[in-house]
Amino acid sequence: MNTNALKIFAQQTRKKLRELVQTKLKLVLTTDSAELRGREKDIETLKNKIAHSGEDAVVEEVAYTWFNRVMAFRFMDANGYTNPRIVTPAEGQQRPEILQDALSGSVLEELFISVDEVNDLLSGRTGVADPQAALYRRLLVAECNRWGEVMPFLFERIADYTELLLPDDLLSERSFVTDIRQGMSDDDCQQEQLIGWLYQFYIIDRKDDAEQNKTKKGGLKSDEQAAATQLFTPHWIVRYMVENTLGRIWLAMHPQSNLKALMPYYIAPLENEKVPIPEEINGVEDIRFIDPCMGSGHVLVYAFELFCHIYEEEGYQPSQIPNLIFEKNLFGIDIDPRCYQLASFALSMKARSFYSRFFRRAVAPNVIALHNVDSGTIAEAGKWPEKSTMWSFTNVDTIGSLLKITPAEYESIHIPSTIWDAPLKELKLQAKFLSEKYHCVVTNPPYLGKGMGDELKEYIQKYYPDSKSDTMATFMERCQQMCTQDGRMSMINQHSWMFLSSYENLRVKLIEHSHIETLIHLGPRTFPEIGGEVVQNTAFVLGNYVNADKGQYVRLVDFESPMMKVAKFLQAVIWKESFANPLNIPTRDNKPYYWGSELMDLWELPDFVSQDHPLRNRDLFNQLDPNTHWVPKSFYFNANQNEFEKIPGSPIGYWVSEKMINAFEATKIKDKFTGKEGVGTRDDNRFIRYLWEVNKSNIGINLKWILTDKAGGFRKWFGNISHLMNWENDGYEIKNYRNESGKLKSRPQNVQYLFKEALSWGKVTSGIQSFRFRFNGHGFNDAAPSLFSDYSDKHYVLSMLNSKIGGYLLNISGGTLNTTVGCVESLPLIYNIKYKELIEGISTTNVNISKQDWDAHETSWDFKTSPLIEIAFGEVGADDSQSSGLCINNNPCLLKDIYRNYVNIWRERFFQLHANEEELNRQFIEIYGLQDELTPDVPLEEITILQQGEIKFVDGDIEFQSDVVMKQFISYLVGCFMGRYSVDKPGLIIADTNVDLHSLGLKVQGLEDTPQDSTLEIDDDGIIPILDDEYFNDDMTVRIQGAIEKLFGHESYAENIRFMEEALGKELRKYMDKDFYKEHVQRYKKRPIYWMFSSAKGAFKALVYMHRLQSDSLSKMHADYVLPFISMLEQKRAHLDELQVREDISSAEMNRARKESEQLRSKLMEVRDFEQRLVAMASRRITIDLDDGVRINYPKFGDLLVKIPGLEKE
Repeated sequence: MNTNALKIFAQQTRKKLRELVQTKLKLVLTTDSAELRGREKDIETLKNKIAHSGEDAVVEEVAYTWFNRVMAFRFMDANGYTNPRIVTPAEGQQRPEILQDALSGSVLEELFISVDEVNDLLSGRTGVADPQAALYRRLLVAECNRWGEVMPFLFERIADYTELLLPDDLLSERSFVTDIRQGMSDDDCQQEQLIGWLYQFYIIDRKDDAEQNKTKKGGLKSDEQAAATQLFTPHWIVRYMVENTLGRIWLAMHPQSNLKALMPYYIAPLENEKVPIPEEINGVEDIRFIDPCMGSGHVLVYAFELFCHIYEEEGYQPSQIPNLIFEKNLFGIDIDPRCYQLASFALSMKARSFYSRFFRRAVAPNVIALHNVDSGTIAEAGKWPEKSTMWSFTNVDTIGSLLKITPAEYESIHIPSTIWDAPLKELKLQAKFLSEKYHCVVTNPPYLGKGMGDELKEYIQKYYPDSKSDTMATFMERCQQMCTQDGRMSMINQHSWMFLSSYENLRVKLIEHSHIETLIHLGPRTFPEIGGEVVQNTAFVLGNYVNADKGQYVRLVDFESPMMKVAKFLQAVIWKESFANPLNIPTRDNKPYYWGSELMDLWELPDFVSQDHPLRNRDLFNQLDPNTHWVPKSFYFNANQNEFEKIPGSPIGYWVSEKMINAFEATKIKDKFTGKEGVGTRDDNRFIRYLWEVNKSNIGINLKWILTDKAGGFRKWFGNISHLMNWENDGYEIKNYRNESGKLKSRPQNVQYLFKEALSWGKVTSGIQSFRFRFNGHGFNDAAPSLFSDYSDKHYVLSMLNSKIGGYLLNISGGTLNTTVGCVESLPLIYNIKYKELIEGISTTNVNISKQDWDAHETSWDFKTSPLIEIAFGEVGADDSQSSGLCINNNPCLLKDIYRNYVNIWRERFFQLHANEEELNRQFIEIYGLQDELTPDVPLEEITILQQGEIKFVDGDIEFQSDVVMKQFISYLVGCFMGRYSVDKPGLIIADTNVDLHSLGLKVQGLEDTPQDSTLEIDDDGIIPILDDEYFNDDMTVRIQGAIEKLFGHESYAENIRFMEEALGKELRKYMDKDFYKEHVQRYKKRPIYWMFSSAKGAFKALVYMHRLQSDSLSKMHADYVLPFISMLEQKRAHLDELQVREDISSAEMNRARKESEQLRSKLMEVRDFEQRLVAMASRRITIDLDDGVRINYPKFGDLLVKIPGLEKE
């Protein structure tokens, strides 16, 4: 099934249908036609519906109603369930078969369409514009009414505004009917899963809208909640859940059953494992199975299939089976009426595929959509205490099956036998579903933390305090409550409940009152349509009983693709089934024997694996690495859940060895360190800046801005200090930041720990966690929790945290996605005095190397100079007698030699860091006694220096990227011309507004009274053009070329420029013209320090240093560069125009001159337009306050500046 094609088709068809219905609605409400006369009642109903629900809601309802119906007809057509076919042509025909038959005089009697009516329509006597379209419309509506007798949930009788709003075009190639027919291939329609996929894709735009509304006050409404939480479950996960609940119970009752051969995702019990059976089950008719969040019915459809096999095995007749399953076995609940329709339809289709005569006496599936019940009806149904949950039926369309109703409350619902009261009957039916117990409760619940509606949030906080953070956890509690004693509950949800401290009480409750029979730890990328690391899943089966048996766990976290997870799971199941004790490795000829090893053909599987087993599929099997032995010792585990409570926080640490569990009884980090979260500003746009955005003189303790740790990406040992926080007057503004009602918004917490030495990390991470040393003098944000201590053990602890042991322990405590202070403080800390000094020495070296790397980049506060300059001339600012650079007394000085030295230096540092990290792993693996579980190897990709593109990883080695190094060097030279840096002095030179250029002690262009012996002169006003040709002798490209000559000598100039341009892959001028600014914006994280003023297409561009931007800067740019540039273009064009009339040049030269002249004409128009806007802006004499940051200041100059995508939204 091509889900990408289905997604496009469903989205486009929804959009088209909505437009068509919208058009028809306008016509119906504004037109008086013969067709509409006699339909006044339906039109009035339509108007009332719009007044109550809104026009958009009505359009959406009618559009999905017709989509569902035509989709259903197409599905039945493709499977031969309709005769004649309703939307599909007969072979060789163009029109739908039902229309073709009608044109031939054949119409089913059940449609109640007479021959006279057909003839009147076709003859034109009814006055319709398109007789065939009108006839097909009549046939389609009649078929809906006929099928309403069999499937009233989808085809309720039509005689209302739904028919009025059916689009007119039903037959053309552009009609939505044609779209559905073509979008659903015959092959697709052989799988009931298609229905679920189409529903998910159809509502994807509504899902996106709902995601945006999660932050709105009051949370999501019921229909938004349904859309936001819809997620189609992968079929193999559905099979795992059903086979290990329903299948497990049946096999426990019938150990010799052949059902096991049909269940490849079934994990058999361990040897001697007790498998309780609910005592009230005597036969298949007694088993009750429910999906309380059924969606489009995927779980129920597969459960139906498995029930069919069981009934057949028990000797039931095919004619009995579907109706028995619907009446006795299968139940479903949802809050979305569309899900109710589609689940019912999917189950009916499954029943019809099993028994061809099902429609003759069809029973509707036992599924419901929950609807709100008004308080008057609830009061009429019985006498309920004020605190009774019965009153929550008023909001049941958002609370859903989380609503707890007791059997006693259900029995107390009173419906007078003398009257027919639909609301009361609906209330009782809903209460019945919610109050009963089931033997199998299986679902993929909604994942909803942020965005809960007020009613849902209030209810969950009251009745589910241990799982209130997310509905997926709340449903764990609810589903367990819905289970009978010894029943089974299974679901797929996010794995956060296994680890996060907010779910500790829930975990303890589950550990102590249920039994984890099996669990698949899926990790990221379980769902094909969700990439990345944020959504991480687990699927599991809980028995509603307690025993001491071990559970079985399959860890698929490290396998990257959905298909690989399936293959690895099946591999684990087959391997486990092959041996009485799956942790014993078999041997052959005294050597380990594995499937897929060099001893056997990769394609060979054990004999007991059936020929139709999923793993016999070559595509799936090929997901298994032939170089990896088949024994999945590293991802199949047996664990006793009672051991989990020995670990702080009771995480589901199924893979943790007994030795490591015992380690948690040792000293904890919290015994030596204090963990704290930093200041939460709650408005970073207001209180946080990047360190290069503001005046340098305003940065420091007791000044306005303090350097602040705000975490950042994956980086170990040192770094990620790129931000400033407004801490003026001891943080007065942050400490008093309140909302409109006066409530404090910010969290100015733990301020006594500001400026202290610490170990820090990023609270939220999507992969491997990393820890860093932070020196005195820094603040820290709540995104960068930190450890503080008066002990001198920081480097020892830092080493442990950055080692494999640290990662292993964080996995256990759940600190891989959201690493809280509590997670880190609870980690066991085992000291080894023998190795302590060695470990701390290695850590100190690692911090130093990482700091050298961090400070080698412009965005570091402690950046001194370009690494290439330091290699060439030694430490900047050092006494000449102490300098030892490659270029001192060495002429010619070649850039390629400097770069080669750079590569050698940083390669050595990189691999020193790599060796150090592996040595630390060895030390801590030995200290913690995990030699059998962990290896010290560190992938090169996890060494976190040279992270700004300087290297790539190729075949187990690093490859330096000369283009990146040259671009960094060019950026540094630009900074020298702007006055930000100098090759003669270390660090920042001009990083404040209104700096006295005479005070710098450096040569400034045009200022004769400044020192003339500086290596590179500073531009006089911080405005430098960047153009595609050499119009000015001081443009940026010319300046860089001059710097290369001045720095490295005239003799080597040509070779050095050639080396630079070969590294760049283009000419220097072309790079500066086309690429420099884009990369500058990226380097400075969308907060550039040099601003590119540009005409519309870049014919004129000039770079301005924002720290030197004055009220007259635009006037200077106009006078010094724009006007002269226009004059140069005019002169050049005048010369070209003269060439065109000369008789002494060839026609080719004339044509070339004409073409260039036309290009110059366009360029002149562009630059003159820029000039007009520049003059207008210059007259405003705009000034900027650097404290406001780039996000506020940059837009002040409008379209004179190159647009930075997303700047104003951040």
